[in-house]
Amino acid sequence: MAGTSLFRVGDVVELWRVLLHLSVLVVCLLLFERALHLLERRAAVSAKYEQLLSKAYRELMILGLIGLGLKLVKEAPSVDGGSATITAFQVADLTIFILALALILQTVCIFLRLRKHNVRADRAELLSTEDLADAVVSATSSQARDVQELVHLRLLRHLFLARFDLPQLFPFSKYLRQAQNNQITHMTDVGAPMWALLLAVAWSLEGITDILQHSEPDLPRRRSLVIVLVGFAWALLTVHVAVLVYFRSCVQQLLKAAGMAADPPTLESHLRVIAREEARAWTKEDAGQALLTMQKSSLVPEAVARIDIRWFSRRSWHFIVMLLLMLNGFYLALVAQCVAYQIGIVYEDSGLAEVLAIPLPLVLNTLILQPPIFRNLVLVSSIFRVDGTTLNEVVNHFREIVELRSEFAASLWNSMQAKTLSIGDLQTELEACDPGHSGAIDIENMRLVLRRCGFHLSSFRFNSLARLLFELNEMQIEYAQLLKLIELAQTEICGTSAGVHPSMPVYHHPLLRQSVLGEEDEGTTEGVGNSYLPPHPLLASMPVDSSISRRTVVVSTRSNSFLPPRPQLGRSDSKFQGVSSRALCDLFHIDCKLDPNVPTPTVDCNFAHV
Repeated sequence: MAGTSLFRVGDVVELWRVLLHLSVLVVCLLLFERALHLLERRAAVSAKYEQLLSKAYRELMILGLIGLGLKLVKEAPSVDGGSATITAFQVADLTIFILALALILQTVCIFLRLRKHNVRADRAELLSTEDLADAVVSATSSQARDVQELVHLRLLRHLFLARFDLPQLFPFSKYLRQAQNNQITHMTDVGAPMWALLLAVAWSLEGITDILQHSEPDLPRRRSLVIVLVGFAWALLTVHVAVLVYFRSCVQQLLKAAGMAADPPTLESHLRVIAREEARAWTKEDAGQALLTMQKSSLVPEAVARIDIRWFSRRSWHFIVMLLLMLNGFYLALVAQCVAYQIGIVYEDSGLAEVLAIPLPLVLNTLILQPPIFRNLVLVSSIFRVDGTTLNEVVNHFREIVELRSEFAASLWNSMQAKTLSIGDLQTELEACDPGHSGAIDIENMRLVLRRCGFHLSSFRFNSLARLLFELNEMQIEYAQLLKLIELAQTEICGTSAGVHPSMPVYHHPLLRQSVLGEEDEGTTEGVGNSYLPPHPLLASMPVDSSISRRTVVVSTRSNSFLPPRPQLGRSDSKFQGVSSRALCDLFHIDCKLDPNVPTPTVDCNFAHV
């Protein structure tokens, strides 16, 4: 429709024809919105993935505005809409659009491919090293690879904690996952230097095409371009392989420093030595002191023994890996615009081999090479040197979760004791809401069960609380997590000590302040009876004297006026003093499950072997 105005409906095109196509576009729009809504719900499990999705929206919006600008320029009377210049602008706009989509697709592919490794890293966090030593000897051939990965993760964990003088309580798998998430969110951040390199590569391809054209005058230019692009693709594949080999060598150096050995008896011996060291550390480690140590360690990342890895620089290699993603996406755009329309001609001239040689490097890079490259980059960069930002995020998240869970467990247990209910009574109520025996119930059903146990929270407040307390699956909670929390409420985490000093106030997270209204009144008066203004950061609390009981008593919301304001910066450094790190680790990992790929007994959720 070159040269035809888009603003002359009724003249150059009939209105009914526009309305017909508008109806089709509306249907497509609704389908896309539905798909994006489902995608947003999936991404809502992590703030990092929501951030990545918002960045993708931003990039696509910018490209849409560029496309709109081109359409408006074509409407100018002095502009020939069918000229080579306008066509080149449209092709360039489409190139950037395809490149942006390629970056998003590569990011999603990496995320999906790494999910299995992330789950295995979580399992390795809960394993007993003693059991892993047994698994090295007894693993079958089908289990050997899984066991080897778990051994690698456990050795790297031990190396990281030893180098940076961190306690056994430190959530190493969470640290790796957070570092990975931080890297993923930067994948769509393309700065000026990367664009400059991309343009330099593009002009180099054009120059090589000109040289090939002059050396082979009889060869059509479009065929010369195909040959150059195929050569570029295989060169890019070679670079991917070289980078992967280098990162694997870096990981092997870290594993060697951690005690990895190719000989199973030697490896077993090293693991048993590590197991004894961990057992001694767990026995002596106090949870309160461990939390303080983790916070102090985040301030001194350089006070460690040095491990030399040749040619490794975290920032430089991060830039190189992101550049490889950009070049891979750029090749996809060039294939779509410069090669796809020539596939038939290429097949007639050169046969199936050259046709397959065009997409094969792209597929290998995206599906096979990039996920392990990215994973090894995260492993090496996170262990070789502490990422201070990631470490602070992990420590703060860990502390907030264990504090909130311990306070929730103590409050719920107190409510159950007031009604003389046992854990068995609670389990019976939960199972009654699960006729299919799936082990999970809806959030609202769990709230109603807890209400019958004397723990009153509004629907909105409990939904917010459940997202922080439990691992959710499609708005359902595995109630085994709740039962485990209640069991922990009777242990040293929430256990009663001497007694509460009468002059010292006990502070609670705002989400745990229970409602005293009827079920029918909560929706209309929630803002009056349960509001907590002004809002304060999560889990801020006043320092509490060591003589005060670690089990907190639920404060009634009938007398809100005399409650002192919740301090924003203070934290109770002694909240978990005297609590064992093993118990606090159980509190953080309430969702631990058996790993079917590891010989039993291997998973020790309660660290019984320590």
